[in-house]
Amino acid sequence: MNKYLNIKRLEFSVTYQCNSACRHCYTTHKKNAFPDCIDKSLAVEIVRKIGNRYNPGSIMTFGGEPLLFPEVVCAIHSEAAKVCIPRREVITNGYLSKNYEETVRIIKELERAGVNTVIISVDAFHQEHIPIEYVRNVARACLFVGIEHVQWNACWVVSEDNDNIFNERTRDILKRLEDISVEITEGNVLEPYGLALHNLKEFLPPRIKMPQGSCGSMPYTDPLDSITCICVEPDGRVAVCNELYIGNANDEDIIELIENYDPYSNPVSEAIVRNGMKGLVRYAESKGIEVDQEGYYSICQMCTDIRKKLY
Repeated sequence: MNKYLNIKRLEFSVTYQCNSACRHCYTTHKKNAFPDCIDKSLAVEIVRKIGNRYNPGSIMTFGGEPLLFPEVVCAIHSEAAKVCIPRREVITNGYLSKNYEETVRIIKELERAGVNTVIISVDAFHQEHIPIEYVRNVARACLFVGIEHVQWNACWVVSEDNDNIFNERTRDILKRLEDISVEITEGNVLEPYGLALHNLKEFLPPRIKMPQGSCGSMPYTDPLDSITCICVEPDGRVAVCNELYIGNANDEDIIELIENYDPYSNPVSEAIVRNGMKGLVRYAESKGIEVDQEGYYSICQMCTDIRKKLY
C-alpha cells in the first residue's frame, strides 16, 4: 500500500456533456476538451482493481450529466456492487425524461445495477432550465423503485444563510418539494470556477494576493501526502485534486499509478506539501512564472492557475 495514497473513495467524471446550461457551471469549459464519455470497459476495470485491492467505502459517478450515458453509469455501479463498495452514488440534474414512466424505467436500471444513493441537484441555477416537475418525478421514481438514499443537493451563494436573490429562489424550490420525503444535504457553496467567474462575479469573495488555507482544509481536497480519493476523467486521466493528474489509466495500470504516487518526487507537489501556496509561488517564480497581480478568490484557484502556467 502507498502511504501517500490510500483509496477510501473513488469518483468518475463520466462525461462533461450536459443537457442543461446552468449559469454557475464549473465544468462547461471542459466540454470540448475531453471525449464525450469515459470508456466503459476501462471504467469497469478500474472499479474492479481498486475495489479488490483497497476496499473503498464509496464510489460516485457525476459529470456534466452522467445519465446521458446510463449504460456506462450502470456498468460502473454493477462492478462496484460486485466488489462490495458499500455506498454507490449518482449525482444528477434530474433531467432524465419528460415522461414519468420512462423516468421510472431509467431509475429501475440504476437500482438493478446496484446504485443505492441518488443525489439530485436542485437550486436557483438548475431550475432556470430544468422544470421542477422533472426532478420531482426523479425523486418519486427513486422512492417507488426503492433507492435507499435519495437526496436534494443545492448550490448556495456566499453561504446557505446569506440573503440574496439566488438563495431565496433555492429556498422556495426546496419548499415546493417538501411534500416528497427526501433528505436535504448540506449542499455546496458557489465556487470561483467556470461560468461563475463571468456570470456571478459580484457574489464571489474579494481577490487576495496570497489567499489563506491549505490542502485538506478546502472543500473536496486532501493533503497531497495523504490522499484518500481519486477522480477518473472521461479520457482516463487520474486526478488526486483539481486537474492535478498522476497519469492516465489508458496508458498505465491503475494500481501501478496509485502505488507509484509520491508527491515528493514532483517539484510542484513537493513545493505545495512542504510550504503550501508560498512554496508553490516561490517555485513558479524560479521558473519565471508570475502570479496574477489581481490576486485569487481561493488557494485552489491560485494553485490551478499557477500549475497551468507551469505546464
